[in-house]
Amino acid sequence: MIITCDAYCSMGYIYLQVPRKEISDYQSKKDSKITDYVDTSCLHIPYEVDLNKDMLLNNMTLSEHTYQSAVRNQWIDEEYCNDLDDEGYMVGIELSLPKDKFVDYVKNGAYRLYQTKWKERLYHVATFDFHDKVFDSQHVIYPLSHKQDAYVIVENTGRYNVVWIKALLTARDDLYPLDYLCDPQFILSE
Repeated sequence: MIITCDAYCSMGYIYLQVPRKEISDYQSKKDSKITDYVDTSCLHIPYEVDLNKDMLLNNMTLSEHTYQSAVRNQWIDEEYCNDLDDEGYMVGIELSLPKDKFVDYVKNGAYRLYQTKWKERLYHVATFDFHDKVFDSQHVIYPLSHKQDAYVIVENTGRYNVVWIKALLTARDDLYPLDYLCDPQFILSE
């Protein structure tokens, strides 16, 4: 999974799906400055099978509306602009990501991948924050389509109904391949 941080403007982007075109030269893996701040032993995304995550997921509210319809109807608002495909599946997340926060996330394992069973189906959960910040019972789970095969876990900041994406929950290995989600490219440009 490609996760970028531009230290100049404290912006980040998480490529949830395999990019269809090459990342620009300034954001290439070889030019990343992340190893100036993080030991190379931390440059991985831990993968864990945890079939008990369903209890944490069941404690959250499951929206009857898709993420796309909630944004379109202004029930929630995005921090910036999250990219969706024609069917409503999330392609990428644009977010505020200061360098210090990005370094902390990489160094201390906030980006993780879990396999779990939820609603009688196997899912992968890709997290974009620390465990307690992702699996908070106050968060809402939004389906990305009516097929109910991919979801996002969101935190409502309480300010203007702006939500932050905390995790992707997916049974769609074709859109969100396991080998891509487990293969990190942490790109820090400064």
